[in-house]
Amino acid sequence: MTHKISLETTLEMITRDESTIKAFSYVPKKQDWCEVLESPLNGVTVAIKDLIDTADWTTTYGSKAFQKNIPKKDAWIVDCLKKSGAIIVGKTVTTEFAWRDAGPTTNPWNVKHTPGGSSSGSAAAVAAGMVDIAVGTHTLGSVIRPASYCGCVGYKPTFDLISREGVYPLSSTLDHVGFLTSSCYWAAATYMLGQDMKSSKDVLKGFDRGEKPLKIGIYRSSQWHWVEDEVKANFDAVVRHLTRFGIAFTCVDLDLDILDITQQAIKTTSYEANQEIYPKVCDRLDEIGPCSLNLMLEGQEITPEAYQALLKTNQKMREHRDDLFQDIDLIMSITSPTTAPEDLSYTGDAMFCTPWTYLGLPTVTIPSGLSRDFLPIGLQLIGQAGCDLKVLKFAQWISNRLPEFKRASVAFE
Repeated sequence: MTHKISLETTLEMITRDESTIKAFSYVPKKQDWCEVLESPLNGVTVAIKDLIDTADWTTTYGSKAFQKNIPKKDAWIVDCLKKSGAIIVGKTVTTEFAWRDAGPTTNPWNVKHTPGGSSSGSAAAVAAGMVDIAVGTHTLGSVIRPASYCGCVGYKPTFDLISREGVYPLSSTLDHVGFLTSSCYWAAATYMLGQDMKSSKDVLKGFDRGEKPLKIGIYRSSQWHWVEDEVKANFDAVVRHLTRFGIAFTCVDLDLDILDITQQAIKTTSYEANQEIYPKVCDRLDEIGPCSLNLMLEGQEITPEAYQALLKTNQKMREHRDDLFQDIDLIMSITSPTTAPEDLSYTGDAMFCTPWTYLGLPTVTIPSGLSRDFLPIGLQLIGQAGCDLKVLKFAQWISNRLPEFKRASVAFE
């Protein structure tokens, strides 16, 4: 059984480190808890990204325009977590509307560096040992990248596996609910939220052993030359290490170049953000951050016909996404071309996360090493659509064979 952080420890860590990490936007004075003994999530401390509705708690979506917003109803994922016996301890900082206007959160490994975005507070809270699980959202790379930068496990489920009801929309085509966790086990426990929770303990029995993949596809893309040498070296070292266990590797590619996929995804997001957010904030644009505003204004330049063409391309690629796995168990790639940048206003490069978001495939990142500056490097693992538990088991098996490192030393500079 994976170690579980107690509520007392969580509150103690928040009290001790929150002034440095700035992971939370709201922590209630009292946490309500409904005990559910048959659930693996019973008594587990969970933080919720401030993009997700929580009844009677301030939910700002990271924006000055919504500082007084208090939803009347919990989002589906929050309600589900409560019914599973999880203890909701507070709301974590998000970039505005889950785009690029950063909040105050710092990286627990080095407070001068970004924790990534948009699930910045969620990643930092887990990395600092405040909670076992934090809920995030992911439109381009907003779970996988911050998890990688902060040295925790990130899990982006298959598109629409987890309901987005009560989650403030950025892009209905690309938005995912995801999770940042202290271990692959807790990521697998969150996967069960979209399944039959009554069978969850049986499903997760023996999970800690994981499952060995036999053949892995390596995705480097046309942009490999932009990747930092340390990140390349770490990735290549993992490949060599896993080869010793009898795993075969082959190179894989996609029908669209990574730059084209990124462009398609950003255009889709900008059009949908303009449709979904702009009407709600058009009378108070002075309260909107420059990145969010620019995204919506760019969306106004895209015609409905061009948008339909974007959707058609996305649909076509998703229809053929299973073809990638005809001869392999898993795809492996980096999470970002760099470790966490030394710039709190810049949340990092999501390019290597975007293809799998665009395809709606389940994705997991696990810590795979540290840079010379003691910043985490993540390994991104991508599975076949709907095979989330399998990719999580693969991730657990690989994680068991990679070097372990301790949690972040908070306030290191």
